[in-house]
Amino acid sequence: MATQVQPIRRHKPLAGLLTATTLSMTGNAIVGVTVPWVVLARTGSATFAGLAGAAAIAPIALSALFGGALIDRLGRRFCAIVADLLSALAVAALALLDGAFGLPLWGIFVLVAVGAVFDGPGTAARETLRPDVARATGTPLPRVNAWGEAAESVGLLLGPGLGGVLLVVLGGFGALWITVAMFGLSALVTALTVPAHLSPPPHREPYLRSVLEGLRFVLREPGLRTVALTATIIVGFVAPFESVVLNSHLQDIGRPTGYGLILACFAAGGLLGAITYGVLGHRLRERPVLIGSVAATAIGLAAFAFLPGVPVMAVLAFVTGIASGPINPVVAVIMQSRTPERLRGRVIGSYTSVALAAGPVGLLLIGPVVDVAGPRAGFAVIAAGCLLAALFVAMARSLRR
Repeated sequence: MATQVQPIRRHKPLAGLLTATTLSMTGNAIVGVTVPWVVLARTGSATFAGLAGAAAIAPIALSALFGGALIDRLGRRFCAIVADLLSALAVAALALLDGAFGLPLWGIFVLVAVGAVFDGPGTAARETLRPDVARATGTPLPRVNAWGEAAESVGLLLGPGLGGVLLVVLGGFGALWITVAMFGLSALVTALTVPAHLSPPPHREPYLRSVLEGLRFVLREPGLRTVALTATIIVGFVAPFESVVLNSHLQDIGRPTGYGLILACFAAGGLLGAITYGVLGHRLRERPVLIGSVAATAIGLAAFAFLPGVPVMAVLAFVTGIASGPINPVVAVIMQSRTPERLRGRVIGSYTSVALAAGPVGLLLIGPVVDVAGPRAGFAVIAAGCLLAALFVAMARSLRR
């Protein structure tokens, strides 16, 4: 019996981290579906839906930059727990105030932005815990990263479908109360399963200096600079795909129920792609995998510009998700292998900030494009951006070693 109990206990931190990641990402996915959908339904404007998406991303870019240094200063586990609790409070305020008073658009945007402030540090904190958990459980780091991204994909798989059902059952922002519960449960799971001693003690350094140190390291280290710029290109073009372009197209053709299905297929494909990389990743070189994944993703997204039926879009979403699944695990391995232990939190936070900075810009620009030229043009622009990212990675020399 002891020989059976010991492996279970040894892998408890890994199981807990993956469970907390899934819960938190599912909650975020429900918010990501609910808010733009409600805004678009109330206003009929893709531009306003884009503004709602921008309000959810812009604070993450800023909070990840400053939150990364807090992770190194306060501790990885502590920041993961507190970020989930604060996210729960912010989302509860949105649901409560809109239900009681009927929030205007600017009020919705403000509260969405407040909630998003805590998402960046929370996600970065869980990612900084991965090498600690891998070391404690004896699991290869590429596998832990792949499983971590797979857990996020599970959240993205469950969230849209669950959000669509909750929109029908509970109506409007009533769906967000499930998100509140998920954030709270994520914090509880992290507290109970991830021991504090897995990570080294936090460093008490001057705060602003540590923020700048992390940003400088990302921009000066050639490999990290390459993946950060690549991610910036991808995020800038792909961020409007779900909340603006796909959302607008499906409402135009009167097939809103296909929204959750297509997003779920994307997440299912991403889950399969990430798991496949987890099995094979330790045998593969990062650069070819990254180039191939980004290029294949661009091709898959380009097919959406033909505006096929919802069933075909669901198949395309699944295939494109498989292609994109390895991207985040590969980038995580590159970052973690090139970052000193004491800088991990601020470097991951800085990378996240740089990568997400283009998201609000893409959301704000693609909305008018869709309003004027239609969803077909929006899908084409998104695919072209991903192809540009693939060409950039292929031409960069910093990842060849």
